[in-house]
Amino acid sequence: MGSEAPDPAVAASVPLVRLNHVSFQCTSVEKSVDFYRRVLGFELIKRPESLNFNGAWLYKYGMGIHLLQRGDDADGGSIPTRPLPAINPMGNHVSFQCSDMAVMKARLRAMDREFVVRKVWDGETVVDQLFFHDPDGNMIEVCNCENLPVIPLIVASTPGLPELLPPAMQTNVHG
Repeated sequence: MGSEAPDPAVAASVPLVRLNHVSFQCTSVEKSVDFYRRVLGFELIKRPESLNFNGAWLYKYGMGIHLLQRGDDADGGSIPTRPLPAINPMGNHVSFQCSDMAVMKARLRAMDREFVVRKVWDGETVVDQLFFHDPDGNMIEVCNCENLPVIPLIVASTPGLPELLPPAMQTNVHG
């Protein structure tokens, strides 16, 4: 129950189109709006009237960021400040595709943003990654990940593939 491999025919019929938005709670909506506008170029857009709590919506690049004020104090003054965690590329993050990594790196440096540079490669293909935090410690990645081809794994019909998969997935391959 819940751990069975999904039926490929059912998975193919899911009518998802794209990522719509990510949502973050923040200690200061104003600081977060400033960050996403200045650092990543998002634009502030109108929120529905029915949302009667402090927050903001931003949009650009075909996706949105919804910011929600954390806590009862609208200016975030009741939330204790804490140091940002270490930048960990293996942590949860949202990733943005970038067409010019050198420009983005220079932008982060000019804004005095701390960031970590990583590279991922597969054969001759190399992907550059920049990881940094928003004001609330949410991890952001900017990358040229479209350099890597998306190659579906056809598990049932690929001889030898089960040995390449993690042990937890191997059991799903054989039924």
